[in-house]
Amino acid sequence: MLKINWLAYSYDRFDGYGRYSRHLVRALNHIGVDVTPLSFNQVRLPGWIQRLSKIDYSRLTIACMPPYMLYPITGRQWNLTMTEGTLLPENWAATINFRAQRVIVPCEHNATAFADSGVEVPIHVLHGGTDSSEFRTLNLHYGDGESYTFLALADRGARKGWVEVWSAFYNAFGTPDDTIDVRLVIKTRNDPMNPNNLVSRISGACTDPRVIFWREDVDSMADVYSMVDCFAIPSRSEGWGMPQREAAMMGLPVIVAKHSGLDDGHTEAWALVVGPTHTEKIPPKFPHCRGNWELVDVEALAEKMRWCYENRDLAAEHGQRAGKWLRENQSWQQSAQALKELIEEHS
Repeated sequence: MLKINWLAYSYDRFDGYGRYSRHLVRALNHIGVDVTPLSFNQVRLPGWIQRLSKIDYSRLTIACMPPYMLYPITGRQWNLTMTEGTLLPENWAATINFRAQRVIVPCEHNATAFADSGVEVPIHVLHGGTDSSEFRTLNLHYGDGESYTFLALADRGARKGWVEVWSAFYNAFGTPDDTIDVRLVIKTRNDPMNPNNLVSRISGACTDPRVIFWREDVDSMADVYSMVDCFAIPSRSEGWGMPQREAAMMGLPVIVAKHSGLDDGHTEAWALVVGPTHTEKIPPKFPHCRGNWELVDVEALAEKMRWCYENRDLAAEHGQRAGKWLRENQSWQQSAQALKELIEEHS
């Protein structure tokens, strides 16, 4: 039986790396891998306490975290990680080369960014997954006169492209009109410590009854997705893109820009694609991103949103096909099996 340690700084379901770890640990266990979950704090304890804790470093340790968090251990360590930008932040490559024997990333965009930034250890591409038990398929049906609701995500600031969705909404549907029953929900986190951020300023000035700012933490994003008809999330950059794929898994039509982690070679199979309009240097206020990202063509995004509104049954059919494709091709079980085979090949 294959035996490994899984080291994570977080197993929190609200954190991207935390979700990655939770899903892969469970999927690896399901296919028969003996996985010992470790927390970041455990490997920082004094060595004698680690020994009394029976931590076994003769096993390979998979560290699922950003490279700057890698910690020296007395055994082999691989880093499962990613970046949103086209280059790694300063010192990430040096830390990987010093503390990890191999790197696992979820897409070719990441592999290129890591290699271009000076990573010298072997880099392997192993896609992430989706969980059909958490994100169950919706069957959307429409009758005459029903409203249509778009969702944008502002939980990670401007990077998720909500500002572009906001602009495209008005390009597509203009000012409030009784003949067009359409809405836009902008989901963000409750952030009382930052009352002057862009979401707060715009929401405070917005008087359009069609636009709803949902400023609450939620236990399950599946509940949010189940309340809307289309998810428009043309992220400026993604390491992989879990929200996009999880919403598509549920059968929602999902509008994305095809680049970075969203360009997996199969994007059209699970998303409605719009093109970027130009490249922009990533601002310094995003400390874990470096290099460039892509801004979506707002007019093309507006056209796609209008198409979904006017062809909602066709858009829903696309969503059903997308969910089926993801279940068959990008599940966590498939990711875990590929990881198991990779470890066995290089043990």
